[in-house]
Amino acid sequence: MVTVRKNGPLLSFTYEELLAHHGGAMPGGVALAFRMLQWVFTDVLKTIPERGQCSFYSGLGENGRGIIDTVTKVLGVVENDSLRLDKAYSLDKTGPMAPGGGRYYFECGTKDKLVKLAVKDGAIPEEFFRCSAEMHRKRQSGEPITQAETDHLQQLRIELSKAILAADSSDLFVLL
Repeated sequence: MVTVRKNGPLLSFTYEELLAHHGGAMPGGVALAFRMLQWVFTDVLKTIPERGQCSFYSGLGENGRGIIDTVTKVLGVVENDSLRLDKAYSLDKTGPMAPGGGRYYFECGTKDKLVKLAVKDGAIPEEFFRCSAEMHRKRQSGEPITQAETDHLQQLRIELSKAILAADSSDLFVLL
């Protein structure tokens, strides 16, 4: 569960609830954001954040809708205010390069504290990076994408989500 306060009362979200909210297209992104929020607030900051009083930056930019949908639902962040998606800001930061540009670099925090973190090298399988990068390339060039390619990438996303949910946070993220 990921827990936040909303004007006093606690709200808790499960991975399954967040995946349903997102729609299921990018389960790996939902899993990554879910585990990231658990780790940042439970283990690093040791606080239950106030929903609507947090900030979040994603080095993936507009890509990574699973991450964006998860943090907007849980933290109540709003794009261009408390949610920043500028890929260029991440280019000189630590973190694996993302298939669609930018980096797996994030900033997450409350009014008083900001946590800078990156996904550890090797935490996301190379096959996912390769397949996702190829799909980005094909979309940008207007090349056709087969159903088999779409199905394969979705299977990799599902496998990625399972691996992320099963992994220890120390194997997924590094504090910067």
